[in-house]
Amino acid sequence: MDDLNSRQSNVDIDGRWNAFDALADPVVVFECRSFEVLFANSAASFLADQLTIEGPKPLTALEYLGVSEHNLQAQISDMEEQQSASRLEIKHGTYNADVNVTLAPADTPEPVAIAVFRNISLRAQADQRKKELVSTVSHELRSPLTAIKGAMGLILSGAAGEIPQKPRQMVQICQRNADRLILIINDILDLDKIADGAMVFDNDHLDLSTLVNDAVEAVDGFKNRFDVSIDVDVEDTGLVSYIDPNRMLQVLVNLMSNAIKFSPAGASVTIRLSRYEDLNRISVIDRGEGIPLENHGSMFGRFVQIGASNRARTGGTGLGLSIVKAIVDNQGGEVSFESQVGKGTTFHVDLKNSADEQQLPASLAWSD
Repeated sequence: MDDLNSRQSNVDIDGRWNAFDALADPVVVFECRSFEVLFANSAASFLADQLTIEGPKPLTALEYLGVSEHNLQAQISDMEEQQSASRLEIKHGTYNADVNVTLAPADTPEPVAIAVFRNISLRAQADQRKKELVSTVSHELRSPLTAIKGAMGLILSGAAGEIPQKPRQMVQICQRNADRLILIINDILDLDKIADGAMVFDNDHLDLSTLVNDAVEAVDGFKNRFDVSIDVDVEDTGLVSYIDPNRMLQVLVNLMSNAIKFSPAGASVTIRLSRYEDLNRISVIDRGEGIPLENHGSMFGRFVQIGASNRARTGGTGLGLSIVKAIVDNQGGEVSFESQVGKGTTFHVDLKNSADEQQLPASLAWSD
């Protein structure tokens, strides 16, 4: 690989960027319109060695940042409009960097941006090792837990003979906790699959009333456990989206289970099907305690649990909403919520309408 300075045709002609040369982190200064590099400090020579570009052609900002011209121009436009910085992560060979891009002071003939690269390779490697460990442990735990759960089921069914009431209650407690551990493991594995792009989505045109019916049926036993009723409100019929029925059923069951858990006994949860602008909207509405405003920003994070008064009573992994968002995002939709403390919460799942793409048979129409 040629030396960086021999490949850069215009390196700090007037010396204004020389102060960056003392920094240990790579710094690249470039012109915002042509993406020509005006200055690259000594530490940036390491970046040049990671690139596989042949020949003496000078490197541009596009090559340093590993982005397309369209994407970088869009980021610069946003920075100019909002007077803010932009952040992105790049990978060149074994080098991973967190890059902060800012606009230089407006005393240059053309707009200029400064990109500062911070090496996060060790952090990325540690994250990958942690991810692999969690995935391996999860896989190794699931099989024995399934066997344990099956054995306890046989005991409770009387296959091993009648057991006294007190031992039976203890086995039931063990079985419930095994169920919860399996749920946690499945959630972790689902998130890993989505993050790796390994989760398979089998999309088809589906009348959403069918999906709503299936979700209501799936939580029937769960709602009875918490003494909560389900109301179905179909404001618009014939709503069709191109989605994976099983994965979207997972989304609705998760949202409805949360709504049931955080509703007082005797209350009702509503699942509503309606049009929202040009989208199909499924709403899950509860009349529970609501979500405090300070928790709104973290609702879709991993292991987030809101509602301390109910958490001890209901358990939960804190992963459900992360999975909901990941699945809906993959399906080209959007999940949002609105909430008032003391009055309840409404989650909305907005999906693209595909009714015009395929004529559905009448058998898929809504039926009570």
